[in-house]
Amino acid sequence: MAMYREKRFEEIKRLLAVRNELSIDDIMKAVGVSRDTARRDIVALDAQGIARRTRGGLVSLNFGHSIPSYSARLKRFSTQKTKMAKAALSLIKPGGVYFIDDSTTLLKLSQSIRHPVTVYTHSLDNAIALSVEEQVNLHLFGGKLDHHARFFFEPTMLETLRRIAFDAAFIGATAIAEDGVYFSYMEDAQVKQAAALSARQVVVVSETEKFQIEAPYRGLELGQISTLITDKKLSASQKRWFAPQINFIVGS
Repeated sequence: MAMYREKRFEEIKRLLAVRNELSIDDIMKAVGVSRDTARRDIVALDAQGIARRTRGGLVSLNFGHSIPSYSARLKRFSTQKTKMAKAALSLIKPGGVYFIDDSTTLLKLSQSIRHPVTVYTHSLDNAIALSVEEQVNLHLFGGKLDHHARFFFEPTMLETLRRIAFDAAFIGATAIAEDGVYFSYMEDAQVKQAAALSARQVVVVSETEKFQIEAPYRGLELGQISTLITDKKLSASQKRWFAPQINFIVGS
């Protein structure tokens, strides 16, 4: 049963506070309205200054001005991230050697692997997820744990990464700009850069919202990316940032 308008707005505002971004389909499902009604609600909320309208839905007013913590991102795990993880899983082949980055979407990938593969990671959560799968030959890089971002780092890790030939490096982006993929921590950016340089394929897994966020440390150039997995199709102008041979995949 559809809600009254005021109650719908309160529910939409509540969801935005948790997730920061809602698609038209999210709104239709959450408040039980048609697509046309959801569009009218989006226009009204934007006009009232409650949220900001986007091409496919709404974002909160402070979206893009700060980078949420790992734990905050984990709490708003979405069905889109699950679909992106499923797309990434299709690129994992038995017998392969892979680097899997610290990312909430790539945690879902780690939880889904059932192949006999070798995985290197500096992510505490990935390691916990992979430790229960006996077919996975797991290597966890050590060092000091960053409790906020939940990854380990020590300088010797970079040299070790350079000596491993990965079939693919799966990397999650904090922010994507025209000149590269950016991250919140310098040490983390260095790890991703070293892994990418040692990989035959570089697979970046990122929601399209990352194109609206800024982060301080560049880890990858866009030309290094072999495959980009996103939750939505990129705009024509965004696609032009990347090399012609890149493989674009939308999680579905």
